Amino acid sequence: MSKPRKSAAAVAAREKARAKAEEITRRNEQLIELAAKFFIHEEEIELIDEDAAKKIAELQATAEAKKDKARATAASVIEQMLGTGESKKSIGERLGLSGSELKSFLPLAAPAKEPNASEAQNEDTAQDPASTTAGQASGVAANA
Repeated sequence: MSKPRKSAAAVAAREKARAKAEEITRRNEQLIELAAKFFIHEEEIELIDEDAAKKIAELQATAEAKKDKARATAASVIEQMLGTGESKKSIGERLGLSGSELKSFLPLAAPAKEPNASEAQNEDTAQDPASTTAGQASGVAANA
């Protein structure tokens, strides 16, 4: 048997190399297409997360608004209870609220509306130890 010539062996090697290269190229193109699909779905996941975060924020804002309205209504009821002459302690006991919990329902402006006369007098006395009539009059004018 005769040996194939080197040129025939080289041609066969080139053919084999081309076939391998074509296979590698085909697989590479397939992998590129699959990677593109992956990135499309990954972007879709990000959009879903962004949409969900937006909806959650909207729901939280709506819930906060509803809670604020309910708190205002509850505070109004407490103010009505206070209007009956009942003490804060008694109302707190009826509602199962501690003093600080009860105060959280009352408007922050309420303490400013009702200045304590003894505290105002103490401030005047601290400024003017003699507690003169002029000092008291200026304290009243300052509070008015």
